[in-house]
Amino acid sequence: MGRAAEAVCGIPVRAATLCRIGGIRVRSSIFTNMVIALLLLLTPIIALYAYSNQTSSRVLTEEIVKAKRTQVDTFVGQIGQMFAQFDSYQKMLYQSKEVRNLAYPDLLGDDLLHFRTLKTVSEEINRLVGYGRRKGVIAVVYPKTGMVIKSDSSLGALPSALPDVDGFWSYRNESNGDSYFIETISNPAKTAKAEEADLTVVAKVDEGEIKSGLSDMKSKGLEDPFLYKPGFTPIFNYTADQALIRHMLPELTPGEHAEDVKPRLIRTENGAYQVHMEMVPSLGWYLVDYVPIDTIMAPIKRNQTMFYMISGMMLFMAFILSFILYRNVRIPFRKLMQGMNFIEKGMYKSRMQDPPKGEFRYLYQRFNSMAARIEELIEDVLKEQIQTKEANVKQLQSQINPHFLYNTLAYIKSMVELGEKEAAVSMTMNLSKYYRYTTKTSRSFATLDEEMGLVVNYLDIHRMLTDDFEYEIEIEPAMTEMEIPRLSLQPLVENVIVHAFRKPVQYGIVRIRGRVESGIARLSVEDNGPGIPQAQLDAMQSKIRLATSGEIDSGLQNVHQRLILLFGEGSGLTLGTSEWGGLRAEISWRIEEGNA
Repeated sequence: MGRAAEAVCGIPVRAATLCRIGGIRVRSSIFTNMVIALLLLLTPIIALYAYSNQTSSRVLTEEIVKAKRTQVDTFVGQIGQMFAQFDSYQKMLYQSKEVRNLAYPDLLGDDLLHFRTLKTVSEEINRLVGYGRRKGVIAVVYPKTGMVIKSDSSLGALPSALPDVDGFWSYRNESNGDSYFIETISNPAKTAKAEEADLTVVAKVDEGEIKSGLSDMKSKGLEDPFLYKPGFTPIFNYTADQALIRHMLPELTPGEHAEDVKPRLIRTENGAYQVHMEMVPSLGWYLVDYVPIDTIMAPIKRNQTMFYMISGMMLFMAFILSFILYRNVRIPFRKLMQGMNFIEKGMYKSRMQDPPKGEFRYLYQRFNSMAARIEELIEDVLKEQIQTKEANVKQLQSQINPHFLYNTLAYIKSMVELGEKEAAVSMTMNLSKYYRYTTKTSRSFATLDEEMGLVVNYLDIHRMLTDDFEYEIEIEPAMTEMEIPRLSLQPLVENVIVHAFRKPVQYGIVRIRGRVESGIARLSVEDNGPGIPQAQLDAMQSKIRLATSGEIDSGLQNVHQRLILLFGEGSGLTLGTSEWGGLRAEISWRIEEGNA
């Protein structure tokens, strides 16, 4: 950017922060923004609380009503399920063949069969009664024979007189204080008082069992449940507030649609209550429960008190926090901005003084470390640039070998004198391509395919001069377009020609191989020369690795240092023994996943 303050996005000038977002410059004070954010956070909360409180009160009341309605519906279903279970027991006994046979003793044949049938029916009745969680009396009455078979139960015997007409569950309150629900099914069905049935299946549930169920519901979440039907005395749970319930009874008369009874508000001298009623279809009675309004509103009142206390504390803390921010954030941050401004202007020796307490102390220390590191990096970059230029110069100097040039020119002269024009032309072309490539300094990198072209020219020239070796090239196709520093492979091949084949060998072989393994590219040059003793080989490797920019005096050191400089640690040149016993020189460098 043109202005110093715009060099680093987010680095403030004086008390403001300046950065470019989408082409628009934005200037703002962090401290001011934080204070405004606090006000914007607190003001709407307090301003909207009245509306929020009204809404929460309404929603909470509706949710409590829904929850209570659902709760009452659930327990109504449980009561209905209990009586439906006894209905199913009746139907099973009514349809039983053994139960019907006992109504006609003449069909059973003998006393033994009669006894077995009687036992089977009795066991079936007790088995059915034992299934249910709630207990009642199941019996089969045979009016013509006077025989009664009922379940083994201590809940009470059958009433002295059964209902005159078959029907669904009906409630009876005997003069002896025995109250119960009863239902009968006869064969044939009784539709009038004078009719007499062959058998009657009776189901009876005592009021005490109903009270136990209501008490169980109370322990599971209902406030004070009871069963009610207009014209009948309510059935209370064992711990019910009967005086309060009797005070409510006049206002519990259902409307026209008895099945759909909405929650209603009943006020008494003890307070206001919300009453919920739901009919038990199989009985025609209502399960009723009530909730004190104070209980419903208690959470809302607690929330109001808590909110006002928290709001006051938040306002107080906002002032305290603003002061702390100003003292511990704005002032140290202003000093840090000044330091960053100095760095941006190139004053890299600038350091933060008088570090404050807290996190900014660490930030000041990191700033000082960053400034020192930037100063070191700039010096290192300058050194690396100088080192690279020196390495390139030495490499170019090492390539222009007068002895090599004299030999090739002498070869060309001899071929011309002998009339071997094709050999002279071939040598000239290879020599021209070789020196054209080695003296080109416009590019620092070349593709592996271009480097291999130089190596092939170099090898072909030496084969024409000596004709005592051959070469093999095995390069993976995926590597041909990879870029490596120029003149990286030729010094390895030159080392083979100059050193490996100086001593007499049967026939020289040079093999160049290229492969990619685990994100690392490898190029190796192997020969079948006499090799180098391991101690001398280790010394050479150490010399190559420990060479500095001022100590580079060979092509192998040059290659190793350039690979490390360009590709980082893990790259470079390694020496070893080939499979033929000669020397193996390998260069390697790390490659990115996409290039692999």
